Amino acid sequence: MNTFKAIWYIIAMFVFQFLDALKDIKMQSIPSKSVLFGLIIFFVVIMFFFTFNLLKWWKTKIYIEGDTFILERNQLSQSKTTVKLSSISTVNLQQNIFEKIFDVYTLQLDINSSVTANKTDFNLVFDDKTAFAFRDYILASLDKENSHGNLDSEQHSVNTMNQKSETKPIISFGFKDVMRHCVLSFSFLGGIYATAIVIVAIGAFYTSNEKMHHVIMPAIFSLLIAVVPFIYKSVTAFLLYHNFVLEKNGDKLIVSYGLFTRKQFTLPLDKTNALIIKQPFQARFFNLCYGEIINVGMGDAGENQSPIFCLLVKYETLQSVIRQIAPQFVMEGKEQKSPKPAIVPVLTKWALWGILFLAGFIIFYKWWIGLIILIFFIICGILSHATKGLNIDENKLSITTGVFDKRTITTAYSKLQNATAKYGPISRRLGIAHGSVSILSSSANQINDIGYFPKEQFDIISQQIISHDSIN
Repeated sequence: MNTFKAIWYIIAMFVFQFLDALKDIKMQSIPSKSVLFGLIIFFVVIMFFFTFNLLKWWKTKIYIEGDTFILERNQLSQSKTTVKLSSISTVNLQQNIFEKIFDVYTLQLDINSSVTANKTDFNLVFDDKTAFAFRDYILASLDKENSHGNLDSEQHSVNTMNQKSETKPIISFGFKDVMRHCVLSFSFLGGIYATAIVIVAIGAFYTSNEKMHHVIMPAIFSLLIAVVPFIYKSVTAFLLYHNFVLEKNGDKLIVSYGLFTRKQFTLPLDKTNALIIKQPFQARFFNLCYGEIINVGMGDAGENQSPIFCLLVKYETLQSVIRQIAPQFVMEGKEQKSPKPAIVPVLTKWALWGILFLAGFIIFYKWWIGLIILIFFIICGILSHATKGLNIDENKLSITTGVFDKRTITTAYSKLQNATAKYGPISRRLGIAHGSVSILSSSANQINDIGYFPKEQFDIISQQIISHDSIN
C-alpha cells in the first residue's frame, strides 16, 4: 500500500501541474482546445492503466501452502494457479530505476517446464523486505523439499549484505572488463551489415548531384536508421552487464549485474541442464570466451539468451570458474574434429546457395557481386567445417558448432531427450552422418546440431542416452 500511496502522490502532482499548464495555455496564442484535449486523453490513459493494475493486484492473493506455491485472483473471472515448489527452477530479483524510487523489487519465478521456457512464469512486485523474505523462503523450501515446517520469514529474510558472509565470491568484472566484453561480443555479421549500410549511404550522398540531395536524403536517413538497433544493442550492453558479479551459495549460483536495472539470478545447480561456452568472432583472435547456463524454463527474455554466468575471459579462466561452480560439466578428453571427408557435403550445401546468388546477379545485375557472394559462402563452408567438434565422455557430451562465432554446449546424457542421425547420398558413401540432440530448454537451445562425424559416433550417443536414466 505504501507504493500505491506514493503513486497517488505523483498523480496529484501531475494534476496540479496540469492545472498550472492550463493557465499558461490561456495566456498563449496556441490552439488551447487541442492541447487541452491531448492532455486530458494522456491523463485518462494513465488513470486507466493505474486503475486496471490496482484492481488486478488488489484482489490477488499469493501464498505458500505446504510444498505448493499458489497465486489466486478474485476478479470478474476467478483464477487459481498452483505450482509445486520443487518444480521452480530459478528465483530471480530485479529492480529498475522506477522500482528503486518506491523501494520495491520484481520477484521472478521460472518453472521447470519447456512449455513456458521462453518467458518468465511469474512476475511479482513486493516491497524490499517481503521480496527478500519470499525469495529466501522459496530457496529454503527447495533445499528441504520434504520438509513442511513453518519457516520464520524474519529469520530467513536477509539482504545482499548479509548474504556475503554465506556466499563464496567466484569472479567479478570491473569497468574495463565489461567494456571489453561489449566491444568483442557484438555480432560480426551485424557489424558488416551496419558498416555496409553506412558506406552505401555516404557513397550515395557524395556521388549524387547537389540538386538531388534533397531527394535522396530521406532514403539515406532511412538507411542510417537501420543501423540504430545495432548501435543501441552495443551501447546498452555496457549498462546491462555493469558491476557483473558471480557468487556461489551452497548448491546455488548467484549472478548479479546491471546499472539502471539491477538483476540477480539465483540458479539451483541441480536443475542445470547444460553449460554453453561462446566465442564471438572477434574474441576468437584473443582466445576469449564467455559462459551461459541453461536452467529449464529460465532465460533472459530481454536478451533472448540463457543467463550469462561469466563475461569474456581467457579459456583457462573460464574452465577454472566452471570447476568451482559445476565441475561435472568440465570435459577432460580431447575434442574430436569433424573428419576431412566431411568438407565435401558441407561445401556442397554452402556452394549451392552461392551459385543461386551468382546466377541471379548474372541475369539481373552485375556478375562480380554474385561472384563475391559465392566466395563468401565458400569461406563460410570452410569455417563451418573447421569449427565443428565432438567430445564423447562416459557421462556427458560436448558439441561444438559455428561459422564465425563458436559455440560449445556440454550436457549430461541423462539430460538429453533424444538424438537423431541423418544420412545423405554423399555422406552415406563417405561413411559419415550429421544429426542433432535435444535437451529440455528454451527454443533457442532445445535443438543442438551435430556436424558430420563417423556413423559409429551417433550409435554411441544413442546407446549412452538409453543407458543413462533421464533426470529431467
